[in-house]
Amino acid sequence: MHIRRVNQICSLMVLLSLLLLPSHACFAGRRASKLKHVLVVTVTLGFRHDSIPTAEQTIQRLGEKTGLWSTDFVRTTAEMQTMMSDTALQKYDAVIFANTTGVLPLPDPNGFLAYIRAGHGFIAMHAGSDTFHQWPGQKSGVSMYAQMLGGEFRIHHNQCAVRLQYGDPHFPAIAPLLRHASKPSSAQLASVDAGGPSIATRNAWHIFDEIYLFKNFNPQRVHLLLYSIVHPNDGSANAEHPGLYPISWCRMYGHGRVFYTALGHRKRTWNDPLYQQHILGGIKWALGLSRGNARPGNSKAN
Repeated sequence: MHIRRVNQICSLMVLLSLLLLPSHACFAGRRASKLKHVLVVTVTLGFRHDSIPTAEQTIQRLGEKTGLWSTDFVRTTAEMQTMMSDTALQKYDAVIFANTTGVLPLPDPNGFLAYIRAGHGFIAMHAGSDTFHQWPGQKSGVSMYAQMLGGEFRIHHNQCAVRLQYGDPHFPAIAPLLRHASKPSSAQLASVDAGGPSIATRNAWHIFDEIYLFKNFNPQRVHLLLYSIVHPNDGSANAEHPGLYPISWCRMYGHGRVFYTALGHRKRTWNDPLYQQHILGGIKWALGLSRGNARPGNSKAN
């Protein structure tokens, strides 16, 4: 009888200690359980951007600063074989191709697409669209990777400043630009033209970078986020000609969320606070941490 009473008292003390735990300890436990895991791939079998180390640091720092995700890296083809197998990928909520190039030696290419379709996130920056122009085992047609992404790099000319329209002001990758919108002076805009930090206004984002032109892009199959209505003033014969020139978009791929931005060539772009807010919003959406419309064919420019 005495032993039973002692056990009851001990159980009561344990219960009281749990109830009296500091609230921040409980919050920390909940937060840790929701931490996402992101795999950043920077393998290149074509051109290699000197901004890749800055890209890696930026993505990892954004995850640490927000407390939303941990970051692992695949930097070599050998690491790709072990860290991107069908089994290994299940550890990750999203994969990011940060300036990858070439036909990468995925251990199971079709398994990778299935991983995205099953409900995982995929994010690509800049040269992520200059990747897998040919899909392993595919004999003809548009690369299955380009179909998944929504477009394929065709060419670029000189770096230049562009005035980008907002395709969806409410999307997580665009809304922060509007929150930081200002009314710049002509001198500030001239600074952007010279390669300085970007400036967001209520109507457009002014930024200097290497601007990609695309093939196999259909605006009716993506949710357009950023675009220009004139050809970039990049020194080519078509400079300033009217048209639709996409820069950033999102789309659903099965149950997976795909976000792409063509910006991210320069180190200065990756260090730009507005660009960081742009990709942060895109990553959060792809991870399912932010709501955003992915309905295709949204832009008035279509």
